[in-house]
Amino acid sequence: MKFKTGIYHDLDYPTYDSIPAWRSHDLTSIAKCPFTWRYAEKKSESPALLEGRVQHTVFLELDKFWDEFILEPEVNKRTKAGKQEYDDWLQGVGDRTPVKQDLIDVCMARREVLIDYVPKKGDQVELTVCFEWFGHPCKAKIDWYDGINVWDLKTCRDASPRGFRSAINNFLYFQQAAFYLTACRHSGLTADKFYFLAVEKAAPYPYGVYTLSETAIQYGIAKNEQALHLGVTCKKEDSYLPFNRGDEVTEFSHEDLY
Repeated sequence: MKFKTGIYHDLDYPTYDSIPAWRSHDLTSIAKCPFTWRYAEKKSESPALLEGRVQHTVFLELDKFWDEFILEPEVNKRTKAGKQEYDDWLQGVGDRTPVKQDLIDVCMARREVLIDYVPKKGDQVELTVCFEWFGHPCKAKIDWYDGINVWDLKTCRDASPRGFRSAINNFLYFQQAAFYLTACRHSGLTADKFYFLAVEKAAPYPYGVYTLSETAIQYGIAKNEQALHLGVTCKKEDSYLPFNRGDEVTEFSHEDLY
């Protein structure tokens, strides 16, 4: 799909992925290391990514679940007969992704714990926003938008305030929040706050709701701007430096050590 500024509903991920534009993941990756962003191998979907997809669909668009996924049969793929049975079954799967019943059960259990936060009628889910920022095409795929605020579902190991604060720093979630709010505000949508709905991966699935101050958002915007300009320069010069630049050597003092 060609890039065109606007707000799009019901855009599937392959179509979204095909739009040539900068996204939040690009900017957070560049902020960490341009070299890794450029040269990291694009891996097939990991179990963690699959779980994330299943959880988001169960939580945000349960009515569309079986359009995207198909229940995987219980066969012993370690045997020749079982592997043949599974391969024969795959022939009729089409574009749907096989998923095991136990993963569906876990995601449904989390949904029940979070039932008070399930998007309401009128909320916009899986909203795609295409916008220009500093003259560059950008895109964002938002979990859900309630008409005033932007929401994002996160599964994590530790949903406590201390644990999720660490995740916000480690995974640069503050840049993601800033990018999504920028997308909305540049596209004429009211976007007062960005909320994280963080739920732990393990039962009994405790959760927390978190947001960022406007000062933190502005810091994220500044970091995104810096990363965008760096990414554009890297592409233009076809130069993607690792942590050290040229012959530079980083020296740590005792104050840097734990």
